[in-house]
Amino acid sequence: MKKTFFLVITIAAILASCSSNESASVGSVTTAASATITAYVADNYPGTTVYTSTTSGSKVITTLNTGEQLTFTSAGTIISYANNISKGLKADSLIITPDSTFIDGKGKPGQGKGHGGPDGRGGMMGGGPGSKGHDGPGYGGPIDSTHVAGAQKPGHDRHFKNEIVVDSLPSVINAYVLANYATFTVIHAEIDTICQGAVTEVMVCLKGTEPVKLVFDATGSYLFKAKRILYADVPAAVTATITANYPTYKATHRVELFTLANGNLQYKVFLILNKTHKVVTFNADGTVACEK
Repeated sequence: MKKTFFLVITIAAILASCSSNESASVGSVTTAASATITAYVADNYPGTTVYTSTTSGSKVITTLNTGEQLTFTSAGTIISYANNISKGLKADSLIITPDSTFIDGKGKPGQGKGHGGPDGRGGMMGGGPGSKGHDGPGYGGPIDSTHVAGAQKPGHDRHFKNEIVVDSLPSVINAYVLANYATFTVIHAEIDTICQGAVTEVMVCLKGTEPVKLVFDATGSYLFKAKRILYADVPAAVTATITANYPTYKATHRVELFTLANGNLQYKVFLILNKTHKVVTFNADGTVACEK
């Protein structure tokens, strides 16, 4: 089995949003660094969940449930950002070239790439190969064109239960992505429930950039795109409403800007008061479109 550098521990930063995300656990990161990293993600990557944090020498590599990866110092100071473009979901229907293959241990195969079971048989939730007595239960996912049971195929670890394989996306969504984001790579897709109801969210990005989230309704019709912007850049009408109606809450450093299919803009703001979280979507004129 390839040598891995280090042990893995759970960091869970579950933020209140219009979605319900789950964290998986693994690594050995100090409590202080864990708290600092969790706070940084909450403030700068709202609506995401920390999936894993792993020590690598003097650095901590943190992966979000979206596949994005942040590198911190051992004290929790941010160093760099990378998307999962080289290991994103690969779908034949989108004609995306697979990334390099992986080899993960010598145990018997499970479903998808994950951490092998304690006796090398593969994890209970789709874990891939592992070595006897070394890895705990795996966190794999459904088999698709890049997640074949036991095969050394390209792909990336499954993050949480709402994630879906790109191969299963409706043809109408694939067609929209190809027509409008032909040079982008799909790195993540999930089913979610937001103010508009049940939706499919597809994250696409260019190398080194943060992803653009494309949101489609239950029929596959395009609803809007979302990208992260600074809270300082939201319209004055929105901040005025927040000041008037949520005076004791703190807004996270960044928010999500929605550009609707009709061109209208909305701002999804994440508000925190101690352990209470609110997610409020505002129209550009400051009126509330949705609150959760």
